Amino acid sequence: MSKRKKNGITALADEIIEQCDARHPADQLLRQALKNEKEMLPRHKAAVVERVYTYFRWKGCLDAERTLNRQVRMARELDADFLSYAGKIKSEVLRKVVPEWTAETMKVTREWLCQIQRPVTLWLRAPKASGKRVELAMKKELQPAGEGCWRNTFRYFGKEDLFQMSHFQHGHFEIQDLASQFVGNFCQPEPGENWWDMCAGEGGKTVHLADLLQQKGCVWATDRAAWRLQRLKRRAARAKIFNYQSAPWDGKSKPPFRKPFDGILLDAPCSGLGTWQRNPNARWTTTFEDVKELTELQFKLLESAVARLKPGGKLVYSVCTLTKQETTRVMRRFEKAFPEMEPWTWDGTKPAVPEVCELDFGKPVHGYTVQPDQWKSNGMFVARWRRRKKA
Repeated sequence: MSKRKKNGITALADEIIEQCDARHPADQLLRQALKNEKEMLPRHKAAVVERVYTYFRWKGCLDAERTLNRQVRMARELDADFLSYAGKIKSEVLRKVVPEWTAETMKVTREWLCQIQRPVTLWLRAPKASGKRVELAMKKELQPAGEGCWRNTFRYFGKEDLFQMSHFQHGHFEIQDLASQFVGNFCQPEPGENWWDMCAGEGGKTVHLADLLQQKGCVWATDRAAWRLQRLKRRAARAKIFNYQSAPWDGKSKPPFRKPFDGILLDAPCSGLGTWQRNPNARWTTTFEDVKELTELQFKLLESAVARLKPGGKLVYSVCTLTKQETTRVMRRFEKAFPEMEPWTWDGTKPAVPEVCELDFGKPVHGYTVQPDQWKSNGMFVARWRRRKKA
């Protein structure tokens, strides 16, 4: 790499690091900056991304008194040592890769800390009609996740930019984390049902639910951000999904429809600790106060869901976080407030645990935590209930 190119990579990465805060996350800044770099080669763009994310992964271990350039060099040295000798990294060093308040909200294990320092695992999901085609075309770069509902889920080992692949652009597969796919399967939607995806975001779970309905039934998708719903529409069009409706909703006013639903998915706003491997900068912008405020919002959204659920209907709660405040405590508070909602237990089948995870499932539960080090995915908590039928 020429010195001029190297200096350009360093300058751009450092500029992004300095601009990054809670309102300007690293992935957003990177997307905008690299889009403007029309002449930068793909491998140089990858070097910018690597420099930024490596800095945030190891930020807690760095000397803030040093120059940013020196801090980044130290972070890259730590990263290289970790990837070569993860087992020899001292626990007191590893504990610094997340803020101290994390230990007040969850059990911080060495396994989890090691996992969030590793490169992200990429997962694909293909619609049933395209699964075989994708597997044949990319066979050497894919590992199937399992059978049954996981038959068209694959771990990707290749180097090519998935967004530039013709198979992606023609809707033959979605890039969707394994934990996110588990949420859709955990809902167990049946063809002919009507579902509400309350906080749909950019539509990853909406598209998955609509696909599971086999074009029979409908998914109603709402989100407070109109721009997210526009991205949902583009995503659904690419995937050739048409059995959905979308509308903006702020989570406070009356929903934009009156009908009761067979099933509701609340993928609630959360602190996002489960995504800290993918979004390491969020470790340093999320606070304990955020966690406490979000638990109230999560409970209020669950309250809104109950009012729109048919007798016998299904309610699934999911958050991509691992804090006890936003997971088991919200679940127990909800059950105490709404005795008409009975636990809908899961015994490790329907959906089955992906075979690729090689997990032994314990006793049946209705609240389950996807551990990143076991699933090689984001962390996720899911809980589900059914509304009791009237006597």
